[in-house]
Amino acid sequence: MSNYIKDTMKDVLRHTHDLGIFEMVKIKGTTELTEVETVDADKTVIFKGEMNNPVVDFVDATVGLSRMGVLKGYLQYPDFEHENATVRVVTQDRNGESVPTEVEFISENGTDAHYRFMLADVINQQLKDIKFKGAEFDVNIEPSQKMMKDLTYFNTILAAYEANFMPKTEEGALYFHVGDGGSDRTKILIDNNVEGEINTEWKWPLDVVLKILRLGDNSNLVMSFNNQGLLQIKVDSGMGIYTYLLPARS
Repeated sequence: MSNYIKDTMKDVLRHTHDLGIFEMVKIKGTTELTEVETVDADKTVIFKGEMNNPVVDFVDATVGLSRMGVLKGYLQYPDFEHENATVRVVTQDRNGESVPTEVEFISENGTDAHYRFMLADVINQQLKDIKFKGAEFDVNIEPSQKMMKDLTYFNTILAAYEANFMPKTEEGALYFHVGDGGSDRTKILIDNNVEGEINTEWKWPLDVVLKILRLGDNSNLVMSFNNQGLLQIKVDSGMGIYTYLLPARS
């Protein structure tokens, strides 16, 4: 089970901490489901994840991850990566309940490190439960490598002057517009055969969206837009399904 905890933590950090926009993460579990959620300080990106298999250590528990750089550092230490190292969730008895309090790392030669969780009442105060009832989407695409290269290329050129992009469909093709008519601008072909239409003027931050899209290198990834101003990016890592919700900027 120690390897499973290690792999779970690595996967959660990769899809939250590594983006550089989230300060803390809430993990809560039942016997059926382990959920992960957070939101950035500016509420630009709402994140909700579900692990494919429930994590035994988090059944009927809620913990918070802050100081995620510390946890990442421990996870990357070569001696803790060794097959003879022990990585486990440590619990304490609190008011008659067994509560997860930290992750303990012990190497084969006895070096140890401890990462403390935020307690449930603290993380619940800092991160309120995120309610999302679901939404209908007008256009769904699976981003291609060509699209990623083009977006990255033009973002490098224009980001200092225009941080946002605007998706629009024309005759069954989806384009991302960066910049507007009175300035430097580009219209990038994203997919020349989509179902549905996007005909509104909503905008999203291109650099943040690119960071999320890059998570999909070895994963299944679907990007969805609707005309009400919501962008959803869903990433399947093999260990979990992670959903990023980005309300538009008008």
